Amino acid sequence: MTVLENPEIKLVLTEDHQPDQTGESKVWRVVRRVLLYAVLALLALTILYPVLWMVTTSLRDNGSVLIHPFDFSGTWGLGNYIHLFQEGEVLRWLGSSVFVNITSVLLIAVLSVLGGYGFSAYNFPGKNLLFVLLIIGLTIPPQALVVAGFRWITLWGIENTYWSLIFTYGGWTSFGILMMRNFFDAVPKELREAAIMDGASQFRIFRQVYLPLARSPLTTVLIFTAVWVWNDFIYPIVYLQSEDLYTLPIGVLQFTGRTTVQLATQMAVLTFATALPLIMYLIFRKQFMRGLLEGAVKG
Repeated sequence: MTVLENPEIKLVLTEDHQPDQTGESKVWRVVRRVLLYAVLALLALTILYPVLWMVTTSLRDNGSVLIHPFDFSGTWGLGNYIHLFQEGEVLRWLGSSVFVNITSVLLIAVLSVLGGYGFSAYNFPGKNLLFVLLIIGLTIPPQALVVAGFRWITLWGIENTYWSLIFTYGGWTSFGILMMRNFFDAVPKELREAAIMDGASQFRIFRQVYLPLARSPLTTVLIFTAVWVWNDFIYPIVYLQSEDLYTLPIGVLQFTGRTTVQLATQMAVLTFATALPLIMYLIFRKQFMRGLLEGAVKG
């Protein structure tokens, strides 16, 4: 509400009676909003339909899916998931993926926090050049380094082990160091100077001042890297030759190869493999978005 006062006149204009400064009519604004929502709804349907089809198909029997793949006929139930756990060795694949994922993500988190703090707090010879090389690392696809990485793990004698994957994933720190460095640069320097005046050591400043503030960007790094490691396919299939060590993506490939005509069973294993990272994102989505803003925007 806008109030215009004059010694003799007092005029009150509400928003409904204010002139339209943009020249748009109310009808056109409504039409534009309806069109925008229609386009967004279409995009949402395009994204959600394959996921909904995968989930619903996993609950149907294989015979009805082969005959009518895009309707809801047939017998519904959890039979495909029961068959999956009985025949597909899913728990072993899941255990391998969880171990590799947790160990790799913790290693990446430690290296990212320490590297980001080092780039932010210290000046050393070659700092800018090293940071440029780190950024260039973001442009190199991991698939281009498979052969070179395999030669290194062969020299170290850790081929066909989980450690070959863990040490490889531990090198995926460019994104994490960039996020943490940007965040630490945005922290007021007065906090560090006050801690130094109080006699705090460099490690204590990092542990008690900077690290507690970095929870949100660190959570973002954890979620990003956890999803990357969880979905990675090329490194496990090259580095792991023993079926007892297969991670979930490789196990899914092996399982679908044995069930080529059992489409509903294939959708069950794909739904199971997709659900875990999706649940993790839904749980930590607030910290994820807050970390993106805090780590990507500098001061």
